[in-house]
Amino acid sequence: MDNLFGIPMPLIGFACFILAAVFVYVWPKPKARENRSMWLNMGLHHLHPLTWVLLGMAAFLHIRDAQTATIIAILGGFSFLFFLVLWIRTITR
Repeated sequence: MDNLFGIPMPLIGFACFILAAVFVYVWPKPKARENRSMWLNMGLHHLHPLTWVLLGMAAFLHIRDAQTATIIAILGGFSFLFFLVLWIRTITR
């Protein structure tokens, strides 16, 4: 399968890379009264774009090696899960 819902995988890969670039620059800074640790701030800022980069890589690799692409996509899913845990932890404080 070289497409997902009729969309070619290279096009999905490019879209994922564009989303990653957007999230690197758009992610909001912490509020002035909010005190986050360096690791929490880095995790919130970089894990979401990392997820999109990994998914984009998986989309491009899917054409050559589906098993490697699946592993990279799963790593992207774990990255997103870890991002969600950090984000929920931040908003529930």
